[in-house]
Amino acid sequence: MSESILVIVEHADGKVRRGSYETLGLARRIAEPAGARVAAVVLGSDTASLASEVASRGADVTYAVEHAQLGTFTPDAYRPPLVELIRETTPEWVLMAHTYLAQDLLPLVAASFGAPILSDCVDAEVDGFAVTFLRQPYDAKFVARMVDRGAAPRFATLQSGAFPAEGLPEGHGGEIVTRETGLSEDGLRRRVVETRSTGGGTVDLGAAEIVVAGGRGLQDKEKFEEIVCGLADLLGAGVGASRPVVDSDWLPHEHQIGSSGQIVAPRLYIALGISGAIQHVVGIRGAQVIVAINKDKDAPIFNEATYGIVGDVFEVGPELIKAIEEARQG
Repeated sequence: MSESILVIVEHADGKVRRGSYETLGLARRIAEPAGARVAAVVLGSDTASLASEVASRGADVTYAVEHAQLGTFTPDAYRPPLVELIRETTPEWVLMAHTYLAQDLLPLVAASFGAPILSDCVDAEVDGFAVTFLRQPYDAKFVARMVDRGAAPRFATLQSGAFPAEGLPEGHGGEIVTRETGLSEDGLRRRVVETRSTGGGTVDLGAAEIVVAGGRGLQDKEKFEEIVCGLADLLGAGVGASRPVVDSDWLPHEHQIGSSGQIVAPRLYIALGISGAIQHVVGIRGAQVIVAINKDKDAPIFNEATYGIVGDVFEVGPELIKAIEEARQG
């Protein structure tokens, strides 16, 4: 069998990011009917445990590429070993989750092959290796069906939450191949001298299982922190926001969710005082359960909500916090 699908695995803090497992799920969906193998590649300075984890979750072969210069991501360092691997293995498709890292890296890799990228795809129609990807441009006002009719390798990135990862096997037992790369610091145009956390947060919204978000209905920063941040702390959730909150400087831009912010796909998304403009809604459609609290019964957010509470957020929010605290105390 040929290794016809390659997944570029993204990881942070010693953990594989959920979007990479979602990408692996689509790779298996494409490869299995064709009798092809799914390959994955993990780049870093200490990849053994990550490669083992990916191999156990569905990759038939996982390439572990190690080098000191790969310990911290830079597109200059990641591009050469990826281009070398793709030239050697000649996959039909190279897939990656649509993240900031992917947007920085994959265009450089694809350009080395003179290939385009089908980006931020939300669904796929599979017919062998002929895959039609679906995208939602213009804030999801349209659905675009796109086909890459060029020669392999072809490249695509997948929107967070659009492709399920729940069906991946456990204990798959895929092969692990360690690869060396001849990177030299002299050949790199840039290097990371320092990494700082922004916004004071420690939860990655793209990977958060629960996200609590607030909108301008909270009226001011103090109430936002009391209700939204208070509920998030209680649930161990990420804190999100609509654009008016960020424009009002209640939170940094890193917390903004929507077409001009982050796309999230948590198991639970709680929207407090968010009306539900289309620009925000396109960022949460991957959520499994959406709970919306708004005093306007006609707010568009209720069209997306799994559960809706028509009520004053200043009354419902504190009562919700109180109920959770009491439940935890038994």
